[in-house]
Amino acid sequence: MKSFAAFVLFTFAFTIHSFGQLPTLDSLEEMVYNGTTDSIKIEGLYKLCFSYLSIDPQKAVLYGEKALLLCNQLPNELLQAKVFNNLAQAYDLQHEFYKSRFLLQKAIYINLKHNDEAGLGNAQNNMALSYYLEGRLDSALFWHFRALETRNKLDNKLQVADTYNNIGILYSLTKSYTNAIYYLNEALQIYTDRKDTDDLANIYSNMADVYQRQKKYDSAIYFLNKSIRFAEKASSPNLLHNAYLNMGFCYNGKNQYNRALGYFNKIAVIPNINKDVTVYSYLLVGLGEAYLGKKEYPIAINYAEQGLHLPSVGDNNKIELNCYFYKILTDAYEATGDSEKALIYYKAYKENADSLRTEENIRNINDLSAKYESKQKDQQIEILNKDNELKSLALKDKKNIIIFYSIGLIMLTFSLGTILILYHNKEKLNNELAHKNTIITQSLADKEVLLKEIHHRVKNNLQVISSLLNLQSKTIQDEKAVAAIKEARDRVKAMALIHQNLYVEGNFAGINMQEYIEKLTTNLFNSYKVNEGQIHLNMQIDPVQLEIDNLIPIGLILNELISNALKYAFEGRDSGHLWVSLHTWQDKLILQVKDDGVGLADDFQHHQFTTMGYQLIHSFIQKLKADLYIDGTKGTTVTLIIPSYKKATAVYE
Repeated sequence: MKSFAAFVLFTFAFTIHSFGQLPTLDSLEEMVYNGTTDSIKIEGLYKLCFSYLSIDPQKAVLYGEKALLLCNQLPNELLQAKVFNNLAQAYDLQHEFYKSRFLLQKAIYINLKHNDEAGLGNAQNNMALSYYLEGRLDSALFWHFRALETRNKLDNKLQVADTYNNIGILYSLTKSYTNAIYYLNEALQIYTDRKDTDDLANIYSNMADVYQRQKKYDSAIYFLNKSIRFAEKASSPNLLHNAYLNMGFCYNGKNQYNRALGYFNKIAVIPNINKDVTVYSYLLVGLGEAYLGKKEYPIAINYAEQGLHLPSVGDNNKIELNCYFYKILTDAYEATGDSEKALIYYKAYKENADSLRTEENIRNINDLSAKYESKQKDQQIEILNKDNELKSLALKDKKNIIIFYSIGLIMLTFSLGTILILYHNKEKLNNELAHKNTIITQSLADKEVLLKEIHHRVKNNLQVISSLLNLQSKTIQDEKAVAAIKEARDRVKAMALIHQNLYVEGNFAGINMQEYIEKLTTNLFNSYKVNEGQIHLNMQIDPVQLEIDNLIPIGLILNELISNALKYAFEGRDSGHLWVSLHTWQDKLILQVKDDGVGLADDFQHHQFTTMGYQLIHSFIQKLKADLYIDGTKGTTVTLIIPSYKKATAVYE
């Protein structure tokens, strides 16, 4: 039987900003609490942040944020950049990627300002790591190439090799195998000169990965044998574990299952190996696949079921692993003639596979946005540079005027010539100003086109997702599942409507709430097939435009409240009334959805509800810092009071 997957475990060589031999945690805490200056305390805090990255990321964030608070009181920008770098890594491990990248952009700016090439290379490398951890591989490649350019200037061979290695891995993940081999070979040449067993075990394993992904198993086995020879002498046991796993997967791919089991069993006998959830998860996949190939179906089923009950090793990775476990169970039960269980696991397999494809689509959208953001930042930098040039020209003009008057007081005979020179310089300056204004105007026009294209593509992608959900619902018999997909489709439509209004109206900061709510209610009435005149809708919407940061949560909250009213408020009745209002009062926004339906039970407690809709409402209320009031007498009235909302300002006319 052919292997259905070529698993690969590889190791990145991210060279995070290092401090040499770090002091002990106790000595660092001593620096923080007994330091005689703020600089000493900050140094202790950001080193504690770095030390706790692999031990306790939450504690790393705590120490990093304390260092950041102290840094704001000191003028030492290079010290701030080091704090930004370490705290950003801690945020990445907590999956707070936007916080991380905000700090790294500030670190990059400071390093450029002070010509700190080493710090710049580390910040660019950490930016690549942030995008990789989020699954945005194109953006990770972009920042690795920037780090490579910076590190080549420093002639730091080890860091250059590490960057080559990381670029090779990313090219392998994106199936650009020729590029992957080129950059991995570049890293190999440097590692070979250094003769470091860890580096060599790592690079040979990553080269095997490239061939394994192409199902060229003989070539992969050749490089894995080299990796194992060095990994047996390496300081990190994980390098040997990964090599054994990948060797087993290669022999599974060659249908040589007994040889594969030989390598898997080398890992299985390691004490406490089940505590390394990542390695153990892949080990169970390999064992399950091998016994499936040997037609020992009960053993294969046992390993696959063990894998399904393991704790998560990351949302995306867990979905991918479940795909393989469900596929093993599907094939095993089909082979044993248990068609009913085979069908159950096949459906689970398809569901997880569809989730993986959805994640890939979202990553593609995110990469498109990242590329746009990068271009936008480059344009902003260009505008700032041109502004500095204009200021420089203005200063030069002032100096010329001072020189003119000084010379005029001494030598009146040269006054006419000096005036003519100044006039010529002024004309030249005016021409340069006009040219630069034209460039700036064109840059703004290009940015408008890019913004419109982004919102248009996001709207189109959301419509595609809505259509896919609609098609999926037609193949499902379970009414609850159909209802859940329908609710998800309505939520997607609510977001798509926002992006549609943004690019149609041309004001990318926000949209008119009255128009948006009218379209939203119309869509929901059509979705729930409410007949005209059956439920009377009364809307009172103040003329207000909201920023998109407030608009999306409010739109999704409205979607849930109106949907709940249409589904439950008028059960057993032929008609009813529904009121939707949005008013501004002082600095607050008052949102209310009211019906004259059946109302709520006397003991109703909204915070005890665990449905998806109420979880969404609760999450968005926290984001908006809003107050929620529910009255279940004489129908149901839900009121939200949103403080300090942001009105939209026109970006483009």
